[in-house]
Amino acid sequence: MDIFLQIVFSGLAVGSMYAVGAIALSLLWGTMGMLNIAHTAFIALGGYISYWTMTVMGANWIFVLPMAFLAGIVMGYIYYHLIIRHIYSKENFSVNIIIASVALAALGENAYLNLAGGEALRQPFRFNGGLEMIGVVLTFQTIFTVFVAVLLMVILSLIMSKTKLGQVIRAVSQQPTASKLMGINVQKSFATALMLYGSIAAISGVLVTGTSQVFPSVGYDSTVKALVILIVAGLGNLRAGIFMAFALGFLEMGVNYVLGARYGFPSMLAFVIIVLLFKPNGFFGKEQITRV
Repeated sequence: MDIFLQIVFSGLAVGSMYAVGAIALSLLWGTMGMLNIAHTAFIALGGYISYWTMTVMGANWIFVLPMAFLAGIVMGYIYYHLIIRHIYSKENFSVNIIIASVALAALGENAYLNLAGGEALRQPFRFNGGLEMIGVVLTFQTIFTVFVAVLLMVILSLIMSKTKLGQVIRAVSQQPTASKLMGINVQKSFATALMLYGSIAAISGVLVTGTSQVFPSVGYDSTVKALVILIVAGLGNLRAGIFMAFALGFLEMGVNYVLGARYGFPSMLAFVIIVLLFKPNGFFGKEQITRV
């Protein structure tokens, strides 16, 4: 029972972090058909903002998430207007943006390396202690991570389903040409989606680095796992991505406890291969038919 509870608690913490990253990437795919490899730069941004806010400025931990939120919005806005806006209007956007985002990820890592150095920094945004349940400790860090992840999921779901902004983003994502003819500012909608994405991704960076350290390439592992989750769930399916994030989180933690930590991530990759062999569009993805 102790081992089972430990796997559950660990799976909740890991699944929550995966889910936040997955919903951020799913937002971009559902809006613009865009796989953003530069997600790594946003993850690192959140980690460094957290370190800078608490260590350099000496501010209280309560300011960390708002600062990461604002930094993510600014970076998303710049990302859209400097790169995405110019590529989207041209042919082969889905391929070109992957290449461009890979380049941006490398540039971001190099920028962090020059600004902050290559040394791994201890993330100050963490909570000590926890609640003991049947001999197993549920850490306050895990509780906080799950709380923030669920809160972000609920807020994003409400924005996309209940607000005018969400309706506009969904309309533009489904029919950009028709939306433009109806008077909707498509570029503004995409820019808003990038800003919303940036804020979620930066907060994800705070949560991810809260259990590890901050260094220039800290976002690569989280980005790969978020992409794995999206592919298995079905690209663009937000709710399925959340479900699959927790499912794969429990799978990884279970494999870690049974076989060892070095088998956790390979087990996820093996699972992806098996899924794609039988479900090429993911578990909850829909087959697309193009008429010519």
